[in-house]
Amino acid sequence: MMRRSTILPVAVVVAILFLTLIAVMSGRSNEPGVAGDRNYPHYVCTFERYCEGDTCTREQQSFVAYLEHADLEPRLEIARVNPKATLTSTPVQRVFETVGGEISGTLTMYPNRQIDWAGTSGPQDTPVEHFASGSCDRLKSP
Repeated sequence: MMRRSTILPVAVVVAILFLTLIAVMSGRSNEPGVAGDRNYPHYVCTFERYCEGDTCTREQQSFVAYLEHADLEPRLEIARVNPKATLTSTPVQRVFETVGGEISGTLTMYPNRQIDWAGTSGPQDTPVEHFASGSCDRLKSP
């Protein structure tokens, strides 16, 4: 039988293990609402601040940026954006460019996984500017 002096430390350890199990089973509190295709290398990214013209929001918007997809080309799955993209990589950034959707723009990804988005929509004579910033999860590879 356990002595009284060991019951309290054992109870504390059991309580810590129980709380840890609850935390692990509940998942991430900031889990993005999208997932990419695990067959292709990709980032799941989230705009934490987005401005369209003079209207700005801090409502998070998640999307997927593929380094290559089924057609072996880069791809951006951002709402209102043409998914076909070009990708230019340097040691200090990755730049995705896309045209032809409702919004045409450039997504710049930095080594610390921070991102910047700049784009335009609307007619060429009076375009609406789009700006966003956020971050990406770690690269997911097949």
